Amino acid sequence: MKKFMSVAFALLISIAGVFAQSSTATLKANKTPEQRAERFTKKMTKELALDAAQQERIKILNLDRFKKLEDARSAAAVSKKEVAAKVKQVNEEYFSNVKGVLTPEQFTKFQEMKEEMKEKAFTKKQGKL
Repeated sequence: MKKFMSVAFALLISIAGVFAQSSTATLKANKTPEQRAERFTKKMTKELALDAAQQERIKILNLDRFKKLEDARSAAAVSKKEVAAKVKQVNEEYFSNVKGVLTPEQFTKFQEMKEEMKEKAFTKKQGKL
């Protein structure tokens, strides 16, 4: 009986973990470009102390970027290499435009923020492997 309870408990824990992971991935995947742009604009406003004019311009740039990225990733019959090239192009254009909106100090901080996000994404990806 003790052995049965241990196995049942282990099974319950593993099932709960699977559901928790899948629901988090689903929530992230279901965000619209508008929601992503809004969220990232808020983060940038907080981290970089954007003024109202900068915030509005950044919001437009973020929305444009996330729409283009979604289009690139959802294009039918496109190879991974083509998607990666399109994503790189969209990001380069975005960073060039952002540089024109931010002050030099803000842009330096933005680059640091970008590196932190890269590291966090890499760590998450490593954890999944």
